[in-house]
Amino acid sequence: EDGIRDVERSRGLGDVYKRQVLGLSGKVGDKVLWKTTWAFALPAYLNSGASGAAVNVGLNVAEAYGEWKILDQVGLCVGRMLVPTALANIGIPSVKANHMLNPPLIITGGFNGALPPLPTFQTGVAIDVNYSGITANYMLYNGELVGPTWLAGGNDAAQDVDKSKGGNIAIGYSGEVGPGKLTARAFYFQEKSDLPGPENQVYTLPGTTITITMDDDSSISGWGIGVAYNADNYYGAIEYVNITTDPEDPNTDTTNSYGYYILAGGKFSSFDVGLRYDFIDWTDADAAKDYDTEYWVTLAVNYLINDNATLGINYVYKQPEEPDGADYPNIDEIAVYMELDLL
Repeated sequence: EDGIRDVERSRGLGDVYKRQVLGLSGKVGDKVLWKTTWAFALPAYLNSGASGAAVNVGLNVAEAYGEWKILDQVGLCVGRMLVPTALANIGIPSVKANHMLNPPLIITGGFNGALPPLPTFQTGVAIDVNYSGITANYMLYNGELVGPTWLAGGNDAAQDVDKSKGGNIAIGYSGEVGPGKLTARAFYFQEKSDLPGPENQVYTLPGTTITITMDDDSSISGWGIGVAYNADNYYGAIEYVNITTDPEDPNTDTTNSYGYYILAGGKFSSFDVGLRYDFIDWTDADAAKDYDTEYWVTLAVNYLINDNATLGINYVYKQPEEPDGADYPNIDEIAVYMELDLL
């Protein structure tokens, strides 16, 4: 949507974050569409753990692309755009879209760890086909992978040191079914590292020589499937994501991560009440087997002041696995927030 979005959020005792988003779009003639989205301060997620610790303040270009409508049902897109992966992976979080402050754990990661990042806003070229609500999108883009492992922080941290190439294919459907709108999507993506440098690095320690292989064809691949349904008085969604990291290094194992969420809610007069269950297993590496899973339960109550303003409160019940001897006190959180869409 064009316009300005202003989000103010309170987390914990006195922590306040703000974010402004400006979006503009238009047409050039009958065949060319364009869109640009600017964000001042990137999202700070409601995490006490690995994924949401920092807020990058500054003016950031989220989207800037053009689309040439070759046919009414076929478009060619060029520029920086959102890669269509998980339905919840909308790039810039919105209470209107998520029904609560935080995106699902498959997007943000949890207290102990995070799934390798899904591609979000990337620079590339895409073919988009839409016929009777059925969509197909194939995109080639600059990726997020850096070296033999993914860069913590995902796209926001990797955009200046990008050293990989990626591709994504997504098949979906969006249309009216019964009293509401059904949206479904399945996707598969893969990124290959393009990091230059020697294949092997040799380190000499007292009494031994260690050779570490640093292949430049490390990869991340992932797939997922999701369904969402929105009617006037109720909504629901379920989504699953599975990601494999292959360092192509005999000294480092391939690891697998997966997660899912289930969302259900209803609208009562001016109130939107939602409940979401999130689960992630962020790695199957033996070193983290005692603390590699966690689940969160989020209860959200939003007061819809009008079409452009939402006031809400969330309670987040967190249950990360605790390593032997560890104790996580007071990790559950309450968040109060307001979102304004100034169209």
